[in-house]
Amino acid sequence: MRIVEVWLGQQRCAIPVVAIDEVLPIVEARKLSGTPDWIVGIARLRGAFVPLVDAASICTGNPIVRTMNARAILMRPGATGSAMRLAILVDSVGTLRSVDFEAPGSHPGIVGAGRGALTSIATDVDGEIYLLDPSKIVGDEDRQLFRDAMGSA
Repeated sequence: MRIVEVWLGQQRCAIPVVAIDEVLPIVEARKLSGTPDWIVGIARLRGAFVPLVDAASICTGNPIVRTMNARAILMRPGATGSAMRLAILVDSVGTLRSVDFEAPGSHPGIVGAGRGALTSIATDVDGEIYLLDPSKIVGDEDRQLFRDAMGSA
Protein backbone atom coordinates (compact mmCIF):
# COMPACT_ATOMS: atom_id res chain seq x y z
CA MET A 1 0.00 0.00 0.00
CA ARG A 2 1.32 3.47 -0.88
CA ILE A 3 1.21 5.66 2.21
CA VAL A 4 2.36 9.00 3.54
CA GLU A 5 4.23 8.63 6.81
CA VAL A 6 3.04 11.05 9.52
CA TRP A 7 4.00 11.56 13.15
CA LEU A 8 1.53 11.95 15.99
CA GLY A 9 3.83 12.81 18.86
CA GLN A 10 6.27 9.88 19.04
CA GLN A 11 3.92 7.55 17.16
CA ARG A 12 4.63 6.88 13.49
CA CYS A 13 1.49 6.42 11.42
CA ALA A 14 0.56 5.82 7.80
CA ILE A 15 -2.20 7.47 5.78
CA PRO A 16 -3.10 5.89 2.43
CA VAL A 17 -2.09 8.17 -0.44
CA VAL A 18 -5.48 7.70 -2.13
CA ALA A 19 -7.22 9.43 0.81
CA ILE A 20 -5.08 12.59 0.68
CA ASP A 21 -5.98 15.64 -1.39
CA GLU A 22 -3.25 17.98 -0.17
CA VAL A 23 -0.70 18.59 2.60
CA LEU A 24 -0.74 22.18 3.88
CA PRO A 25 1.07 24.25 6.48
CA ILE A 26 -0.84 24.41 9.76
CA VAL A 27 -4.04 26.47 9.44
CA GLU A 28 -6.20 28.48 11.80
CA ALA A 29 -9.74 27.43 12.56
CA ARG A 30 -12.83 28.83 14.26
CA LYS A 31 -13.61 26.73 17.35
CA LEU A 32 -17.07 25.17 17.51
CA SER A 33 -18.66 25.59 20.92
CA GLY A 34 -19.57 22.44 22.80
CA THR A 35 -17.25 20.15 20.82
CA PRO A 36 -14.60 17.77 22.17
CA ASP A 37 -11.01 19.04 22.37
CA TRP A 38 -9.90 16.91 19.42
CA ILE A 39 -12.19 18.96 17.17
CA VAL A 40 -10.08 22.04 16.50
CA GLY A 41 -12.86 23.82 14.59
CA ILE A 42 -13.85 24.84 11.09
CA ALA A 43 -11.20 26.15 8.69
CA ARG A 44 -11.65 27.87 5.35
CA LEU A 45 -9.49 25.97 2.86
CA ARG A 46 -9.49 26.42 -0.88
CA GLY A 47 -12.73 28.45 -0.69
CA ALA A 48 -14.72 25.95 1.38
CA PHE A 49 -15.35 25.39 5.08
CA VAL A 50 -13.69 22.18 6.26
CA PRO A 51 -13.73 20.50 9.69
CA LEU A 52 -10.27 20.52 11.29
CA VAL A 53 -9.43 17.76 13.78
CA ASP A 54 -6.35 16.98 15.84
CA ALA A 55 -5.27 13.48 14.78
CA ALA A 56 -2.81 13.21 17.68
CA SER A 57 -5.57 13.87 20.23
CA ILE A 58 -7.74 11.20 18.60
CA CYS A 59 -5.02 8.57 18.33
CA THR A 60 -2.71 9.19 21.28
CA GLY A 61 -4.76 11.32 23.67
CA ASN A 62 -2.19 14.14 23.44
CA PRO A 63 -2.73 17.21 21.23
CA ILE A 64 -0.26 18.06 18.49
CA VAL A 65 2.49 20.52 19.26
CA ARG A 66 2.15 23.46 16.89
CA THR A 67 5.65 23.76 15.47
CA MET A 68 6.96 24.65 12.03
CA ASN A 69 6.82 20.93 11.19
CA ALA A 70 3.09 20.58 11.99
CA ARG A 71 0.85 20.12 8.97
CA ALA A 72 -2.81 19.98 8.01
CA ILE A 73 -3.71 17.10 5.71
CA LEU A 74 -6.76 17.75 3.57
CA MET A 75 -8.55 14.49 2.82
CA ARG A 76 -11.80 12.74 2.02
CA PRO A 77 -12.36 10.44 4.99
CA GLY A 78 -15.22 8.42 3.53
CA ALA A 79 -15.44 6.12 0.58
CA THR A 80 -13.64 7.03 -2.63
CA GLY A 81 -15.56 9.85 -4.27
CA SER A 82 -17.04 11.02 -0.96
CA ALA A 83 -18.05 14.68 -0.97
CA MET A 84 -17.10 15.34 2.65
CA ARG A 85 -13.64 16.82 3.14
CA LEU A 86 -11.75 16.90 6.41
CA ALA A 87 -8.42 18.36 7.48
CA ILE A 88 -6.40 16.59 10.15
CA LEU A 89 -3.53 18.11 12.09
CA VAL A 90 -0.36 16.03 12.45
CA ASP A 91 2.93 16.82 14.21
CA SER A 92 4.95 16.25 11.04
CA VAL A 93 4.92 14.55 7.66
CA GLY A 94 7.62 12.04 6.73
CA THR A 95 8.13 10.17 3.50
CA LEU A 96 6.04 8.62 0.79
CA ARG A 97 6.57 4.85 0.88
CA SER A 98 5.04 1.43 0.40
CA VAL A 99 4.11 -0.61 3.46
CA ASP A 100 2.59 -4.11 3.47
CA PHE A 101 0.13 -4.21 6.37
CA GLU A 102 -0.65 -7.86 5.58
CA ALA A 103 2.95 -9.13 5.57
CA PRO A 104 4.02 -11.82 8.03
CA GLY A 105 4.65 -10.19 11.41
CA SER A 106 2.02 -7.50 10.87
CA HIS A 107 -0.79 -7.15 13.38
CA PRO A 108 -4.47 -6.35 12.72
CA GLY A 109 -4.40 -3.72 15.47
CA ILE A 110 -6.38 -3.31 18.66
CA VAL A 111 -10.11 -2.79 18.35
CA GLY A 112 -11.00 0.74 19.37
CA ALA A 113 -7.43 2.09 19.35
CA GLY A 114 -7.44 5.78 18.45
CA ARG A 115 -11.24 5.83 18.52
CA GLY A 116 -11.04 2.96 16.00
CA ALA A 117 -8.94 4.94 13.52
CA LEU A 118 -5.69 3.01 14.16
CA THR A 119 -6.30 -0.28 12.45
CA SER A 120 -3.21 -2.28 11.51
CA ILE A 121 0.42 -2.34 12.61
CA ALA A 122 3.34 -3.21 10.34
CA THR A 123 7.09 -3.17 10.74
CA ASP A 124 9.54 -1.82 8.20
CA VAL A 125 13.20 -0.77 8.32
CA ASP A 126 12.30 2.22 10.51
CA GLY A 127 10.25 0.24 13.06
CA GLU A 128 6.54 0.00 13.82
CA ILE A 129 4.03 1.98 11.80
CA TYR A 130 0.30 2.21 12.51
CA LEU A 131 -2.27 2.47 9.73
CA LEU A 132 -4.59 5.44 10.23
CA ASP A 133 -7.91 4.63 8.55
CA PRO A 134 -9.37 7.93 7.24
CA SER A 135 -12.91 6.52 7.17
CA LYS A 136 -12.76 5.94 10.94
CA ILE A 137 -11.32 9.28 12.07
CA VAL A 138 -14.79 10.68 12.62
CA GLY A 139 -18.02 8.80 13.23
CA ASP A 140 -21.51 9.43 11.87
CA GLU A 141 -22.44 11.56 14.89
CA ASP A 142 -19.36 13.73 14.34
CA ARG A 143 -20.14 14.07 10.64
CA GLN A 144 -23.63 15.34 11.48
CA LEU A 145 -22.14 17.86 13.94
CA PHE A 146 -19.83 19.11 11.17
CA ARG A 147 -22.67 19.34 8.65
CA ASP A 148 -24.76 21.36 11.11
CA ALA A 149 -21.86 23.65 12.00
CA MET A 150 -20.86 24.25 8.38
CA GLY A 151 -24.45 25.02 7.50
CA SER A 152 -24.30 27.94 9.93
CA ALA A 153 -20.72 29.00 9.13
